Amino acid sequence: MEYSFISGEDSLIIRLAGTAGVNERLRAKKHLFPHLRQSYRSVMVDLAGLNKPGEIYILGVLNTIKKEFQLLGCKVKLCSPKPRLYRYFQENRLEQIFTIAQPMTQSKAEFTEKGNDG
Repeated sequence: MEYSFISGEDSLIIRLAGTAGVNERLRAKKHLFPHLRQSYRSVMVDLAGLNKPGEIYILGVLNTIKKEFQLLGCKVKLCSPKPRLYRYFQENRLEQIFTIAQPMTQSKAEFTEKGNDG
């Protein structure tokens, strides 16, 4: 799986691409480490680049991202999941754990609006 990070003034976008493997959760933590030392108010995880289903492995990666950044006081939102992955989240009631939005531009706007309000 590939990770790319785009830092903004007070936000971070994490783009995930490719296919998640068995130990992907552990690799994710290694990729996140440099970004955990910075101060972000919001983190958006772009799921549009994920290729093949590996929902159980993706879930481990997303849980790691959410846990690490929420410990720092960040709000985490998942963006642009493909229909199959979105259905998986719905069927397993994961919408109660993760905030999911479509598309990425909508998520950016929502974070900006909330940031200006307080």
